[in-house]
Amino acid sequence: MMNHQALAAMLGSYGEFFGAIAVVATLGYLALQVRQNTRSSYVTRSAAVTNRLGEIQEAIVCNSDLSALMAKCRDPELTDLTPTEEERVQGIAELYVKTFSDVQTAHSNSEMTDAYFATFRAEFRRIVETYPALKPRMRLTLKRFDMKLFPIYAPALD
Repeated sequence: MMNHQALAAMLGSYGEFFGAIAVVATLGYLALQVRQNTRSSYVTRSAAVTNRLGEIQEAIVCNSDLSALMAKCRDPELTDLTPTEEERVQGIAELYVKTFSDVQTAHSNSEMTDAYFATFRAEFRRIVETYPALKPRMRLTLKRFDMKLFPIYAPALD
C-alpha cells in the first residue's frame, strides 16, 4: 500500500501533466481565435471601403448634375467649370483620396490582405484613367492635407 507522501507526489505529477496539456490546448484555441479575428478584420475593412466606394458611385449615378459633371471629368484638359462645379469635383477627388488612404492605412497595419490591396489599387487606377480631370485635384488634396504619395496612388498619380 502506498503512503500518503507518495500518493501526493503522484497526484502532483498527474496534475502538472494535465495542467501542461490544458495550457497547450488553451494556446491552440487562442491561436485559432486570433486567426479568425484577423480574417474577420480583413473582411470588415474591405467591406467598409467597398461600401464607401459604392456610396460615392451611387451619389454620382443618382444625381443627374453629378453624373454630367463626372462625364466632363473624362476630359483631361477640363477647364470650363463654374466655381460650384470646381468645388464639387474637388470634393469628389477628396472623397476618393481619403477612401484609398484608408485602404493604404489598413494594408500598412496588416488589416488588409495583399490581394484586397491589389484589387483596390487597380480600382484607384481605373478611376483615375476613367476620370483624368480628377488627377490634378487628387494631387492637390494630397498636398493640402500633407499626405504622402502612398503606394496605392502610384503610378496612377505620378
